[in-house]
Amino acid sequence: MKFAALGDVVRTAYLLPALADKYPDARIFWLTSNRALEILRFNPNIYSLVTPTEGFDELKSLGFDFTVSLDDEHEVLEKVAELKTDRIIGARLEGGKRVYCEASAPWFDMGLISRFGKQRADELKKLNDREHHTFLEEMLGVRISWPSFFNSSLLEAKAKSLFERGLFHIGLNSGSGARWLSKQLPIEESIKLAHHLLAMRVDGKPVKIWLLGGTDEAQRHAEILSAFTDARVVDSDYNQSFGEFAARIKALNYLITSDSLALHLAISQDVPNLSFYAPTSAAEIGTFGTGIKVISTSPDYCSYKRDVETSSITTERILTGLKDHLMSLERSLTS
Repeated sequence: MKFAALGDVVRTAYLLPALADKYPDARIFWLTSNRALEILRFNPNIYSLVTPTEGFDELKSLGFDFTVSLDDEHEVLEKVAELKTDRIIGARLEGGKRVYCEASAPWFDMGLISRFGKQRADELKKLNDREHHTFLEEMLGVRISWPSFFNSSLLEAKAKSLFERGLFHIGLNSGSGARWLSKQLPIEESIKLAHHLLAMRVDGKPVKIWLLGGTDEAQRHAEILSAFTDARVVDSDYNQSFGEFAARIKALNYLITSDSLALHLAISQDVPNLSFYAPTSAAEIGTFGTGIKVISTSPDYCSYKRDVETSSITTERILTGLKDHLMSLERSLTS
């Protein structure tokens, strides 16, 4: 069971091939939100996808050997409580209170329902140096060897046709939705970065910049685009489906992004990436060798506050990291 956030659903799905290997005769059901369905619909390791409004009554009639419960919202755990299961690994309700099993304690000790309280949970989060998938491995006794994402081959072919071969395509996901504004790269810095990227050539190819994000980024992108007359800066299609968004990210040569859904889609589709962090933990994000990280040097880094200091996430640091990463990937670079 994993409902949200969408990026967390993507990275939790890395677990499925490992579970299928450990239990080759298993039927794996996934209870999720309606919004997350498209993330999981093509995953061959899922026997049945269920939401609270689609298939849940049938799910309640079944019996399960164990349930992996990875969200901590009370209303979600109420759904878990309705299932017939021999064992719950993760979070559950006990006497109306949200608790979690010892096997999942290293993860939930850092969360909102931590047995130590929020202050200590935040301290543990900042001290943590483990990547997310290692907590899942320990929790379930499996080995996650590589991230994965499954999409429609038709959507991927359609997206690929939009990307001209003579250009080096860089996605810029500078926003982060409406919830975590301090994850964002300031608009002025985004414009400055885009100007520098346009001046680059990678493998002898001019750079084209794709501004990525959802409807929350529409105004941000309008402001960025107003600073350019170059047709090599283009905006997202805000009417695209999740599958189309994922397919466009797969077609990129490189992604520069906040700690966001776009990052997890790049990692899971083996797209080279650079990600930047201020309010959230960089250590927790496992890139599996696909990316590098630019981390805030401010004292409130990884404080999970919505208004942290972001001034140390600069164009200069991002460009330095990008150039070093491209060189390590053996890409020729001129500017």
